[in-house]
Amino acid sequence: MATDQKASIIDTDNERAGSAIENELPTYRAISANAILSLVCGGLAVFTFADPIFYLFSILAVGLGFWAHRTIRRYPDILTGHGLANAGIALGLVFGLASGTIAGVQYLVRSRQAEKFARKYAEILTSPSMGEVLMYTSHPDSVKDKTSAQLLKEFEASQSNERRKLEQSMGPLAQLFGLRKRLTGSKDQHVDFVRLESLGEEEGHGLEVQIFALALLQVNGPGSREFPEKQQFALAVLKARPKGRQYEWWTESVRFPYEPKTFVAPAKPAGDGHDHAH
Repeated sequence: MATDQKASIIDTDNERAGSAIENELPTYRAISANAILSLVCGGLAVFTFADPIFYLFSILAVGLGFWAHRTIRRYPDILTGHGLANAGIALGLVFGLASGTIAGVQYLVRSRQAEKFARKYAEILTSPSMGEVLMYTSHPDSVKDKTSAQLLKEFEASQSNERRKLEQSMGPLAQLFGLRKRLTGSKDQHVDFVRLESLGEEEGHGLEVQIFALALLQVNGPGSREFPEKQQFALAVLKARPKGRQYEWWTESVRFPYEPKTFVAPAKPAGDGHDHAH
């Protein structure tokens, strides 16, 4: 009888000891998959500085992070991962907002410089000297260390084949000459910059970033037999490349006459994207 009581006491003590150990052991909780995905998307959001398409990862990082918090609060005994979700949300917000701010400031700087150049170009178009116009209608490398008089002299003295190559390097000049003909035909003719129709970056220039801007110009003056309309529009296709903290601008081509918002970029020639001598 005494033996049975001792055995019962031992069993009771063992049950209490086992219950105490179970209470001391932490309950296993799985890490929320959404929290992990939020952190991964937050890390990938750093590439928003390289391509705007990665803004999607910033949005996903924030969305998945909040979804993970909601799920974890709903099942606190099963899921964990608040820290990972917070990290994902923070990365998504930091990279997304920083990249957006930089892009906005960059666009503002480029647009202001493009507008300034377009207004100056509109003034140059009415200049009596075609050499000054050519200075603004040429790639900076082709007019380096040259004056407007030297450039005009080279252009006028060049032979037909050489002139054709020069025209190609400057862009199509036929419509520019037409615009100049109207502006210089009468003192009452004037041209003003209206607005930028578009502004962005061009691809296919290797490591060099090349900016483009479409500047709408308005021509006003009395009509003539060749130009009967009192008001016409022209489009200056502007290009730029970074030079220090500023941009170096030039006019690639001019469309005249032009109907606003009808510009269609010319198709690029088929090939490997590189120029070859033939």
